[in-house]
Amino acid sequence: MTNSLQCPSCGSNNIYRESATIYRCSDCFDKLPTGANYDSPPPKVYGTTKNTDSSPLSKYKYIFISVILGWTILGSIFTSVFQSNMNSTTTQEEDTNIVIDPSASSTEINPQGDFYYINEFPDTIGNSYFVGTFTNTSGFVILMPKFTVTLYNEDGTTIASSEGYGEKNLIENNESVIFEVLWSEIPKYHHYQITVSATTYQGEISRPNLILQSVQLKKVKNKGTVITGQIQNQGSTIANFARIKCLIIGSDNKVSDYGTFAIEKEDFLPMESQNFSMELFRTKVFPTLYYCETDGINKDMNAN
Repeated sequence: MTNSLQCPSCGSNNIYRESATIYRCSDCFDKLPTGANYDSPPPKVYGTTKNTDSSPLSKYKYIFISVILGWTILGSIFTSVFQSNMNSTTTQEEDTNIVIDPSASSTEINPQGDFYYINEFPDTIGNSYFVGTFTNTSGFVILMPKFTVTLYNEDGTTIASSEGYGEKNLIENNESVIFEVLWSEIPKYHHYQITVSATTYQGEISRPNLILQSVQLKKVKNKGTVITGQIQNQGSTIANFARIKCLIIGSDNKVSDYGTFAIEKEDFLPMESQNFSMELFRTKVFPTLYYCETDGINKDMNAN
C-alpha cells in the first residue's frame, strides 16, 4: 500500500504506515483496511466524523475545536465563580447592614456627681484605703463606676495612681455609692485627686428591693462604735449575697471608720427581715452622722 491510496473515510491521500500491518489517515486518523478488507469501509472510531476537506489545515480542525471548547468551559466556570462571589459579597453586606450591636446604646462617660466624706485609712500591714461616697448626678443610670485616685507632689507633678470600684454595680441618677480604693505601700504625697468613669446602662434594672430600717449608733466604753439595725426584702424576688456597708463620719465631715456586714442566709425571701450589727474600732470619738447602704442580687431561678 502506498501514499497514492485514498482514505475510504475522508478521501485524503495523506496516508502513513503506523506498523507492519496497519496504515492510518493523517487527516481523520481512521485506520485503513488491508488485503481483502480494503474495499469494505472501516469501523468508525468514537468521536470522529467524515472529513471531505482535503486542505492542509484540515488536520488542525480538531485541535481548534478542542481549544475553543476548552475556553468555553473555562469561561463558564469563571463566570459562575464570579457570580457566586458577588452574591456572597452582597449577602454579607446585607447582613452587616441589618446586624445591630446590642452595646451600641451604652457609652463610656465621666459621670457628673459629688464626692463626700473622703478620707485615707492605713491598715496594720502597710496598705492604705481611700474611702468616701459618690452621688451620681449625670442623668444616666451608670454601670460599674471606677474610681481613680491620683497622688501629686507639691509642684503638681504626678507620683502614681490607683483604681477601685463602687460597692454597688448599678447606680441610678441621684443615687449614692460607697467606693474604696486600695493603695499598697502608699508613697508620700502633697495632695490627691479622685476621678470617676463608668458605662451608661440602658437596660431594665433588676436588683432586689432591700431596705434598711431602725439603724442606731451607740458608743461602747473603751471600744468603738456599734451600728445596729434591720434589713428587709421588700421586693417580690429572692435575694442572694445581701450585704450592708456603713460609714461613720466625724465632726470634720470625713469618714472616721467604715465596715461591711454580709447576710449569712443564702436565700433572703420576699418580705423577710433580719437584724444586723457591726462594731467599728478606728475611732473613739462618737460620730456626728453615718451613711449606710445595702445591695444584693436576685436569685437565678434557672440554676440547679
